[in-house]
Amino acid sequence: MEWNKKTTAYFPESQRRKLEEIEKYLSRQEYFSNENLNKSRIILLLVDNFYELFVENNSRTKYPNRLDQLKKIKPKDNEKLLRDISQIRQMQDIQALITLANYQNLVQQNDYDPRKKLRSFNYGDSKEINVLMNRILQILKEDVVQAKQIKDTNQKKKK
Repeated sequence: MEWNKKTTAYFPESQRRKLEEIEKYLSRQEYFSNENLNKSRIILLLVDNFYELFVENNSRTKYPNRLDQLKKIKPKDNEKLLRDISQIRQMQDIQALITLANYQNLVQQNDYDPRKKLRSFNYGDSKEINVLMNRILQILKEDVVQAKQIKDTNQKKKK
């Protein structure tokens, strides 16, 4: 099927009403406040969204299966993903601090070898690792508190 640059689409009454509801929904969104939302723009948005959700990354998934996947996504799934991402970020922060601590120790002591001093992180029975992890977690908590204080101070200045 070849598409012309300018195409006419015929909508049954029920589909036309749905298109009008979509238009009302989009016009209420702040995201589009600086945009002229005519019917052509709305159709382009629908095509872009359909392409992104169904074709771009899921071209091998059959339409009904992909539709079911999307319908099954619930807000609590997103909350769980956000919690998981937060935990991953915290683990990355911990890893960065451990790396910095190891680097600092290596620079200060030429004969320092963390593998000799600390047992495996997975065992959790090393007193040094437990102390180190508690200190790292404390530093992260202090950093979060400090960032919140800075944010609150900046917000008060703006008022």
